[in-house]
Amino acid sequence: MFAFLLDCAAYATVPDMYGAGGRLIAMGGGGVAIVADGAAAHTNPAGLYMIRQPTVTLGFSLATANFEPVPALWWDTNRDGAIDASDPPLDFQPRVDDAIGLHFSMGRNIGGKFGVGVSGYVPTQRLLRFSTFEPSLPNYIMYDNRPQRYAFALGVGGQPVKGLAIGAGIDFVPSARYTVALTVDANLQGTGDPDAGLEDLVGDVTVDVHQMDLDLVPGYAPIVGFQLDIGQWSGSLKGLVLAGAYRGSVGLPISVDLDLQANVDVEDVGSLDPFVFAAILDAGLALYDHYVPANLSLGAAYNAENTLTAYVDVRRTFWKRMPLNVARVSRAELTSPLVDFGDGFAQDGNAYEVTLRNTVGVRTGVEVWLPKWEMTSKLEYVRLYVRGGFQFEPSPLVTQGGNSAILDSDRYGFALGLGFETHDPFKLNDGPVRVDVFGQRDVLASASLPHASDVPAAGFPVTGDAIPVGGSLWVVGGQFGFDY
Repeated sequence: MFAFLLDCAAYATVPDMYGAGGRLIAMGGGGVAIVADGAAAHTNPAGLYMIRQPTVTLGFSLATANFEPVPALWWDTNRDGAIDASDPPLDFQPRVDDAIGLHFSMGRNIGGKFGVGVSGYVPTQRLLRFSTFEPSLPNYIMYDNRPQRYAFALGVGGQPVKGLAIGAGIDFVPSARYTVALTVDANLQGTGDPDAGLEDLVGDVTVDVHQMDLDLVPGYAPIVGFQLDIGQWSGSLKGLVLAGAYRGSVGLPISVDLDLQANVDVEDVGSLDPFVFAAILDAGLALYDHYVPANLSLGAAYNAENTLTAYVDVRRTFWKRMPLNVARVSRAELTSPLVDFGDGFAQDGNAYEVTLRNTVGVRTGVEVWLPKWEMTSKLEYVRLYVRGGFQFEPSPLVTQGGNSAILDSDRYGFALGLGFETHDPFKLNDGPVRVDVFGQRDVLASASLPHASDVPAAGFPVTGDAIPVGGSLWVVGGQFGFDY
């Protein structure tokens, strides 16, 4: 069996990184104690119980990133098998594709007993992208493939006792199995000249694909949470809510089976007798892309009715056992009647040593409700909401060996948003309609990765300088919603 272990990780989707929906993005991306619409299916399913009127939201966002430039690197650019002064320096700059996507959520209360909801994010350029990276080249792996996956969560919440809402949900991610069986036949002809060598061979190749199967299998991560309304137990603490939510790790595992038979028919080569060389390669590839680590969020919120909402979340993220998206050889077997390749003939060329840690981050935000402006038109009234937020996420990267150049540092995020609410002027529903705009700017703390070599080595700066670390990430967008 010739198998590769392709540990591919994207680490988070846009909702995980920035927030689920326009309101939470504008308030710093947290909110386990304040979420009370369809977005609760992703953030904290307990909040679904708080929905009183059916609600729908639809929005869009653009996420982009810019990083510090990387110095010129040593690389075998002339492809002569050696790295030396004859190789032109490699101008490699780590880049992350922009992600334009649609956000949506729906939620409703059923009989006053419990609420249900769905929350999702769909990238418009692709639903999924599988991507590995070369560990010896500088790469911001924490952000490279993060926005390139859809997100879909379904949840339900209820109140078993006064003041305590609990909820559960699932984050759907498929797994896949891909099978390929093919035969490659090569017919090589010599010139018939006894003095001719292998370099004089000519021929043709036929590729016969026998079978290709792709199976998608549903997978999911559990989400559970609670919201405790302290004000229902103590009038003096009215408006105070405590909450917590846990989500298990989730990713997209893919297994690939490859059955390859190669037949080479050689004739008229000098004094050699005609012969057929056959080799059978069984390949198995295991991919685990779009990995999102398990996390536990604990939060508190205060709601001054019709005036102000503020919250703070503390999030523990379990990065320690996260696989990296590096293609690695785990084991190999190649059989042939003419050549004994033996055990261990394939060696892993992407070895790396990386130590990660679990982290504790903070997210906080505030929403100010401006007074209603009564209108004499069909709008009836207009109300504005001003939002802001902050988040801090420490880097999980602790140490790494000289055979990799993973770039990462602590991240600080600042968010702003504006909401507009009015009565439906078209009388299509009985509830209000809302339009929200939001933006969030995340900054990676400036740092550097010492990465020098006494001799030319792949991925090391030609000048011997350290590799700068830092950059910024943006997300901007808008959202429309209504109650009915």
